Amino acid sequence: MIDVLTREQIAQAEKQTVGSGVDVMLLRMNAALAVVGAVERIADKKSRIAVFCGSGGNGYDGSIAACRLKRSGYDVAVYTVGDVNKFPCDALAYARNEGVSLHAAEKYGGDADIIVDAIFGIGLNKPIVGKTAELIDRLNAENGTFRIAVDIPSGLDANTGEVLGTAFRADATVSFTCYKLGMLFGEGRDRCGRVTIENVGVKTDGNIKVYNDGDFKPYRRKPSAHKGAAGRVFIIGGSGGMIGAPLMAGAAAHAAYLNGAGTVTVCLPSVHRAAASARAAMAMMKFLPDTRDGYIRFEKQWLDEIISKAVAIDIGTGMGVAPDLKRTVEYLSENFGGVLVVDADALNAIKGDHAFLKSGKAKVVLTPHVGEFERLTGKPATTENAAALARDIGGIVVLKSATTIVTDGKQIRLNVAGTPAMAKGGMGDVLGGCITALSCAYEPFDAACIACYRNGMGAERAVSSYAETMLTARDVLKFADYDEL
Repeated sequence: MIDVLTREQIAQAEKQTVGSGVDVMLLRMNAALAVVGAVERIADKKSRIAVFCGSGGNGYDGSIAACRLKRSGYDVAVYTVGDVNKFPCDALAYARNEGVSLHAAEKYGGDADIIVDAIFGIGLNKPIVGKTAELIDRLNAENGTFRIAVDIPSGLDANTGEVLGTAFRADATVSFTCYKLGMLFGEGRDRCGRVTIENVGVKTDGNIKVYNDGDFKPYRRKPSAHKGAAGRVFIIGGSGGMIGAPLMAGAAAHAAYLNGAGTVTVCLPSVHRAAASARAAMAMMKFLPDTRDGYIRFEKQWLDEIISKAVAIDIGTGMGVAPDLKRTVEYLSENFGGVLVVDADALNAIKGDHAFLKSGKAKVVLTPHVGEFERLTGKPATTENAAALARDIGGIVVLKSATTIVTDGKQIRLNVAGTPAMAKGGMGDVLGGCITALSCAYEPFDAACIACYRNGMGAERAVSSYAETMLTARDVLKFADYDEL
């Protein structure tokens, strides 16, 4: 796993590393070599490289990288941003000694193939204005130029992802030691491009981490396994006013089967009996008593029947403003001893009143997107607030967005796998089915992490075969690698 830190945490980690006896120039050289590697991955000897350096540490790293590129035979020039008298004398002397041409940024003629942004680092905390802002906007507007940011794009707040006046728009960012929190939230994902994390020798140990496929043990069934032992999953959803609800529930059920559930039962209001039966695939169907308007009614008898059989339950998809929905969630929370995934309309039903979840028997997983989270809690969708909600319910929160937050209130894991093509209805329904099924084999926290990563990687693969706007939730399932974890 890779740490995600704030600027204050990184500064403290660097201070401790240098305090332990590590030479700061060794760290700088490691950083410069990481930049060189990022440039060499996309450059050839004919490439014209322009390195824009500020007077701080970020510019120092950029100038050393320019010297190393020059020594390797690249056509490279350094453009100084700001008062040249404030630049470290040794860095400028090194550049001149290596034959790197030095110019004021105003002299840049727009003729580079590769631009390296080493203007501002993570310490920037005020808006960029004046000539520097105009320069960054001009660099962003260039066509046919590949843009690389050093550590973080200049102008991006390292803690929040806010754009401070203006910000460099990178095609790739080579970031030192760890992810910076602001790279993953706000406009961070838009401004950073493809991110590479390079270890330059600073030790960190943060509570927030980005994970990947190597961070969870694979699950393999025993040779003696049977469908009952593999886990019985129930998907409760649908309402009379939402004709597509059976299809959404069906997508969740299909996802549950692909993620290892032994049996899947889709529970719908009776009004959908004909439509759902015609579309049924592998999932079993159970039709529940409903109101005249097609909302599922609370009846203890059918709930007890599900509780007696289920290992994991997913509730909320397409249920609308069902009058009995909150009461149903409360009953399941109090009486079901398995994993209860609360999604979609079930989240809206308990907004502002979810304290009861902590005292129930169920292992609860809430899966809100940003809007649902803010309605549920009345607070912004941040890592801190997601962790606070997880503690409030004594369960797991999966806060879905471009960077998805998975937390049990103590651990915070960030999923960055995925693509903008997933910004489409039905993706959350499929994810709910995946989490529910995986909870039959893994602890809920791990199940949620694996489901988010698996779906994200499936979407990344799928966009190589589909136009980004064409991708559907079922397409994601086709391309997910179920041996990946």
